Amino acid sequence: MASTRRIPRSRRALGATALLISAVLVAVVGIAVSTVPVLIAATAYSVLSGVVAARLLSTELILRRREWALERSGMIDDNREVAVTRSREHIAFAEQMGSRVRLRDAQLATLRDSLVTAEIQMARARERLSEERARSQALQADVDSAQSDLESARVDLRNASDALAASESAELQARAEILAWEESASEAARMQSDRKLA
Repeated sequence: MASTRRIPRSRRALGATALLISAVLVAVVGIAVSTVPVLIAATAYSVLSGVVAARLLSTELILRRREWALERSGMIDDNREVAVTRSREHIAFAEQMGSRVRLRDAQLATLRDSLVTAEIQMARARERLSEERARSQALQADVDSAQSDLESARVDLRNASDALAASESAELQARAEILAWEESASEAARMQSDRKLA
């Protein structure tokens, strides 16, 4: 930008400068000569040179302003294109980040669903475990009760066996006593019958 501003002076600017310098020289010569025709000619030349120089400088200024306006419009176009490119890049980046965020949100939702499912399954497993523990405790209580009943039945069986043995022993003794009584009764009957016969 600084290099474009330091371009060499154009021919119009050089011509206007030369005209103004020549007008000054002519005016100085006219003043030095101090005759009316020379002063009129010098004044006319100075005025005409000033008008031509002003016109040349005005044209140069208009052309310079057009060039600067074209440069600025080119820079603005370049800046606009850069801005559009950056805007497109930002939009693409935002869309990419949005898709990543949506993907992360979907993954988080899936993980939340999996976590809820796992918690439900864990709760069901805990319920089943507590049910199995309760059933195991009930079965253990039943086993303990059955073992107690078995021990009691064994004791009752021993007692019944002892009572049966005692009963059989008493029965044998009673039979022996009956047999002995029958023998003594038959012996007494025989002796009585022998007495009657004698």
